[in-house]
Amino acid sequence: MKIGLDIDNVLANTFSELADYFNRYMGREHTPPEVVEVMRRDKLKMLGYWFVTWRDQLLTKLTPLDGAQATVRTWHSRHEIVLVTSRLSVFNRQTRSWLAKHDIPFHQLHHAREFHKYKKAVGCDIFVEDNLEECEVLAGHCPQVFLIDQPWNRRPVRANNIIRVAGWAELSAIFRPA
Repeated sequence: MKIGLDIDNVLANTFSELADYFNRYMGREHTPPEVVEVMRRDKLKMLGYWFVTWRDQLLTKLTPLDGAQATVRTWHSRHEIVLVTSRLSVFNRQTRSWLAKHDIPFHQLHHAREFHKYKKAVGCDIFVEDNLEECEVLAGHCPQVFLIDQPWNRRPVRANNIIRVAGWAELSAIFRPA
């Protein structure tokens, strides 16, 4: 079985650990949905933010979400793990370093623009993601998509093959690949 996984807010506790840093950089407090909107709308300011994030190696300092490491290790022994992230490719080395540091095994790592992950998820039997809009795109290409519940993805799910889960414990209880 081929299993596709996002990294930020699926494997890594990115939002909660970088929220204060993001708000300081942007000069004001943002709610989780506002952060997503700023990231999509203000490309120039985000380029500066990503440069500082890269320079300070902030993505290497994140912790994994509870249950992610153990579950991925279990799956890796019998299934192909494909990581597809919207992180800029300049973060590839830092991403690989973080994955190694936390002993999160994988077979492939791809960087893809938002809403283009499906191009790298070809052949994935399932995909795990935190971005509802991305899930809706992936749902047209993967038989099963799991949405990790987050404050920014609370609107109703439209596709029948998307299942919202509270986290890795619930995902592991629902999805048990052979």
